[in-house]
Amino acid sequence: MSITIKLSILIPVYNYKVVDLVKKLYKQCQKLNLDFEILVFDDGSKEKYKEQNKVLNSHFGVNYMEMSENLGRSKIRNWLVKSALYDFVLFLDCDSKVTDNKFIEKYIKTLGPNKVVNGGRIYGNKKPKAKSKYLHWLYGSKYESKKAKTRNKNAHLYFHSNNFAADRNVLITFPFDESVEGYGYEDLLIAQNLMDHDIEVIHIDNPVVHLGLEKNRIFLEKNLKAIDNLVQLKKDGHQLNTNLEQKAFMLEDWSLDKKLQSFISKRKDNYTENLLGEKPSLLKFQLLKLERYLSSI
Repeated sequence: MSITIKLSILIPVYNYKVVDLVKKLYKQCQKLNLDFEILVFDDGSKEKYKEQNKVLNSHFGVNYMEMSENLGRSKIRNWLVKSALYDFVLFLDCDSKVTDNKFIEKYIKTLGPNKVVNGGRIYGNKKPKAKSKYLHWLYGSKYESKKAKTRNKNAHLYFHSNNFAADRNVLITFPFDESVEGYGYEDLLIAQNLMDHDIEVIHIDNPVVHLGLEKNRIFLEKNLKAIDNLVQLKKDGHQLNTNLEQKAFMLEDWSLDKKLQSFISKRKDNYTENLLGEKPSLLKFQLLKLERYLSSI
């Protein structure tokens, strides 16, 4: 039995201009004769970005709203879901670029009751002109840009909230955990929760290009800080079975965890210098994250 998909597109915004993204999505929905709405909720951006995005208020079917305070990654997403009119929702991060003219159509063909569908993310083929953003691009290209066939082998580990669609009722029942503050692992937590409750999480090849590359130092600091979230989740009883946790468990089992932690700790400054330079080593990046985890548990 086929169902009619009515779609709410949800875009949380923080310090980014989304006018072009919204216009592209709008045109695709119109071409498909969909019943749709686009909700753009600004989560405490600087005034210059608010001014750029306010023009969206003039578009029929687009609801642009500014939050009175910064809610954070999980709260703003839950608020968007609660505000959505239709039974199916599509989440997109504000720094996404849609390159496929059938982007919306691919989701429409895949959606259904109790389903969560992840489209994936990719990075530009060329290195960023700004060398100060190379680390983010390199890491994203190596570890995040995966085909659906690969992502489906570990569905929750590859789930990213930057580009996914779902039955709205699923996200009402299993919202983002608002106790997770800042950046890191809220995506894995909700994906694991869904799978624990037999909600199907599937991956398809329908990626967006991730445009918002961060400077090397900011990207490094955010990823190390995210480890603190992972440790806290572990202490709270959430076992996400990330690759990092599996490596740490193996080291503990072999009684090598303290030795490796000490080894990396003595080289942290050297590793950091490398990662902020022109030829960053992703191995050193992973070792720094491992040291942060081992020193925190």
